[in-house]
Amino acid sequence: MNPSLVLHGYSSAPPTCFFFCGNFSSAPYGKNQIQSLKGSLKALADIICEHPSIHKSSRFVFVPGPEDPGPGSILPRPPLADNITEEFRQLVPFSVFTTNPCRIQYCTQEIIIFREDLVNKMCRNCVRFPSSTMDIPNHFVKTILSQAHLTPLPLYVSPVYWAYDYSLRVYPVPDVLVIADKHDPFTVTNTDCLCINPGSFPRSGFSFKVFYPSNKTVEDSKLQGL
Repeated sequence: MNPSLVLHGYSSAPPTCFFFCGNFSSAPYGKNQIQSLKGSLKALADIICEHPSIHKSSRFVFVPGPEDPGPGSILPRPPLADNITEEFRQLVPFSVFTTNPCRIQYCTQEIIIFREDLVNKMCRNCVRFPSSTMDIPNHFVKTILSQAHLTPLPLYVSPVYWAYDYSLRVYPVPDVLVIADKHDPFTVTNTDCLCINPGSFPRSGFSFKVFYPSNKTVEDSKLQGL
């Protein structure tokens, strides 16, 4: 999939921000992982530079995934290392490589973005499984918000760096919670919190979510003809 297709479609009306959630490499392990990731980011930066309106107006936020270079599966995850992202940041100054999870304040709205394949973990460890798979998104969101924590699981299932456990708390309830999970995409509202899962970009047929903060609506989008 060529990212230029997405950027070309938005070049006439650049969004405020693009969010990219890892994993950023299809080959997450091996001695060439770092070099391959740097090369891929350089290629993306070149494509962004080909669209001047987006390059000058939009911001690009990168949230690392569980298989990106870092401290294994423990949460929260630090940003991608500076030596990996240095060239990209020079070419695209309005770029941010942030932690996982990350919190964004946009005007009066608080947005939490969390990249973790959490739905399957919670299904495997739940006390009572939903009666229908169609109910899984609702049960999942209700559990996260009721427990006020992004990973309400035992530490042996989802290890947490205890000194930074506060970064995983969901209290007060945010305006928007993005759980970037490989589970099927969904959009659920619970206790005035808009919860979004864009799903896996390649596995969902190159679909993605577009969020409009002005009226807190979500639009399902998809690249056609791929």
